[in-house]
Amino acid sequence: MKYFIFLIIFSFANCNKNSDNNQLVNSKIEYTFLKEKKHTNPLIRGIWKSIGNGYFLEVREDSILLYSYTKSYCYKEKNDYLEGLLNSQSQFILRQDTVGIYLTDYGGETTALQSKKDFIKIDKLPENCLSFNEMTSLNEKELFNLYQETIEENYAFANERQLNWAQTFKNYQDSNLSADLALFESMGEIATLTKDQHTKVIAQDGSRLQYRITPSALIVQSVFEKQTKVKDLNEYFNLFFNSNSTNISDSLLMGKGKKVLNGNIEWGNINDKVGYINISSFAGFLNQDFTRTQQIDSIKFHMNEIVTNLQQAEAIIVDVSFNFGGFDASALTIASYFTDKPIFAYTSQVFNNGEFYNEDKVFVYPSEKPFTKPVYVLMTDISRSAAECFAMMMEPLPNVQLVGTSTLGTLSGMLGKSIGGFYTTYSNQRLVNSAGDYFEVKGVTPDIELTVFEESDIMNAHLNTVKKIVNDIENKKKN
Repeated sequence: MKYFIFLIIFSFANCNKNSDNNQLVNSKIEYTFLKEKKHTNPLIRGIWKSIGNGYFLEVREDSILLYSYTKSYCYKEKNDYLEGLLNSQSQFILRQDTVGIYLTDYGGETTALQSKKDFIKIDKLPENCLSFNEMTSLNEKELFNLYQETIEENYAFANERQLNWAQTFKNYQDSNLSADLALFESMGEIATLTKDQHTKVIAQDGSRLQYRITPSALIVQSVFEKQTKVKDLNEYFNLFFNSNSTNISDSLLMGKGKKVLNGNIEWGNINDKVGYINISSFAGFLNQDFTRTQQIDSIKFHMNEIVTNLQQAEAIIVDVSFNFGGFDASALTIASYFTDKPIFAYTSQVFNNGEFYNEDKVFVYPSEKPFTKPVYVLMTDISRSAAECFAMMMEPLPNVQLVGTSTLGTLSGMLGKSIGGFYTTYSNQRLVNSAGDYFEVKGVTPDIELTVFEESDIMNAHLNTVKKIVNDIENKKKN
């Protein structure tokens, strides 16, 4: 059974109300699985319960197993990706009855580039815990009830998105759920009602049901409907993205820019005063055979080159207008090149059963030779997920201003749960800045608001916006 889990950012809950008062049993970070001895770390063997996410860990001598639970169900999860991390590279710090797990091994930066995931020690798994096969063998009504409990207990933004779960599920009580297709479609319709692109249902063949509309997409569609040359909407969207990519390479950078990291970063000088860095993704910097640690090392190599070459510029535009997201560790690494001191970005909180729990604090730590002159981060509603987290990381830096329009408003990681043979994800994470604000649903707001996608010239509107920012930078210097 194949799931496309590598696209999913998993969030686990913890509770600082417990962990802050726990005395460290071992202050040294250790691996959960000792590869050289081919068994789990004896310090953490037993049963652990996540606070806030509905997970259990069963740490046996030979392996670590993942379970999900709701108020009525407990079952073995099917998540090869996450269990693979737990049984290979994840590390932990132990505090009495609480273990804080760092899922990815980033070497000396393991604790700096990710939030730890706290679990508390419990005596045993619930008596009624099902195997994965037993869970998938539940009838469609039972699986639908499991889905209802899972989304009600874990989806964090029902109030912000004006969702009434009781009424929503009442409308489906009499639905015909006698076939897998009907279950898939019913769950997908509910996921789509959230208008949240991180909440989705994925079938075994990779097909998925989720909300896909964005404000900018509606603008492009409106322009498409008023023209006759291109007949297919998808073809027109491809034309839109390709035209903007060409504008960056040929017009802004005049064919002299450099593309690095699988083309995900393109950089150069717009003129002798303004540097430009376009980041189209925070993932896929190297091929899949390379580890995330190797990707981070590659990012550092190229960012050192970029910042060194742009150091003479009076300002840099960092453009995430067309960035669909990726990994927060990548965003943190890039953000580190624009500060000379540690800066608090936000606190990660996770939701369960009506309550948020503090997960961890996220800081931007400085690189060795950062660019500390003015930086303008250009963003749009296409900017989503890790691109929005990047905006939150950059916003508190004293030399940075956010420019453009609000981001999409899907900053949360995706909590993954199996429901029968389907895989489902939910937004259950809130990122809170120093002012106590969070930007889920409404999006990260700019310091300087500029309309990026003008309907009157949709293929060149982004180019014109960047040129306007350049003119404003030059005018500030003159004044």
